[in-house]
Amino acid sequence: MSQEQIQWPEIALIHRVTRKPLGPEPAAPVPASLPLPAAPALDLSFAQLARQRRSADFESAEAEAPDALLWVGDPDAQPDPARLLDPMRSASWYGHANRLSQEQIQWPEIALIHRVTRKPLGPEPAAPVPASLPLPAAPALDLSFAQLARQRRSAVDFDGRTSISAAAFFAMLECLMVRHDTPPWNALASSILVHPALMVHRVADLEPGLYMFLRDPARLLDLKQAMRPEWLWQKCGPDHLPLYLLLPYDLREVAKSICCHQDIGADSCFALGMLAHFEAVLHEPWLYRNLYWECGMLGQVLYLEAEAAGVRATGIGCFLDDEMHALLGINGHAWQSLYHFTMGGAVDDHRLSTLPPYEFQP
Repeated sequence: MSQEQIQWPEIALIHRVTRKPLGPEPAAPVPASLPLPAAPALDLSFAQLARQRRSADFESAEAEAPDALLWVGDPDAQPDPARLLDPMRSASWYGHANRLSQEQIQWPEIALIHRVTRKPLGPEPAAPVPASLPLPAAPALDLSFAQLARQRRSAVDFDGRTSISAAAFFAMLECLMVRHDTPPWNALASSILVHPALMVHRVADLEPGLYMFLRDPARLLDLKQAMRPEWLWQKCGPDHLPLYLLLPYDLREVAKSICCHQDIGADSCFALGMLAHFEAVLHEPWLYRNLYWECGMLGQVLYLEAEAAGVRATGIGCFLDDEMHALLGINGHAWQSLYHFTMGGAVDDHRLSTLPPYEFQP
């Protein structure tokens, strides 16, 4: 197991946390994620709530750690985690953890990452208030959220021909902008730290090439200084959309190479790397998890936006981050590409069966 494999549980977690509940519109309040509440928080406190600090009950089994604690209720009345602990201290707990297999394998790097990224007790900084933005354009397909969520699948291959309109592309990017009190962004209270670097292949009326999308426009100078000085930084798209063309060029083979020589990097409409402001982690190591949570949110939004546009998307499990950094001209560790993603006209694998969601649910 490599150090990079820590990303998958964290990204999968935020996919679960930020899902919008199914049901009639308007939806019920979206639960807030309590690893990042306004009140003081501590990883060990959440472990106590889940009674995962009962060392005697885990003696012969693998250690466990809590992923998330969700408050389902009034979003304006966040609970105090410290008060939630009080009744747990006198509770009686039963049972012992089961071993997952006959053989236990140690993953020292994962244990190290878990230990050094624990969040210490302390007040959370006030969540940044995002700038006021116009609502995104209507998607190409007028589908309910429930239908989009149920039909959403990860693409396994792309046809290398399908394109999307520039309007659809811009609408997708607009949905990645943080809007006040709007899901999924209201499930994460940290600052905006992740920005997509896009390799555009097949977007109608948009020149193929390398683009940078700044989810926080205030990072423009930082990114300019971190990348190649010869980049154009030419503003594109709607006025309020901070999208910049860096290099007009056919990057299909480059994208394929960065994606571990997988065709999905080149045969899609566009591929992207999620570039994170990694410098913050040097001072606050627990933000390492937050970066992956934020990447997971971006991926979840793009999955649904792809379905709404009549195409399909997939996260990329194998990518060469150093090659992505070399393309952008990034040196050092202030900015790091943490997760890659791509979207296009999907080709079904007929060896696989697709069944309706909840087919076997009683």
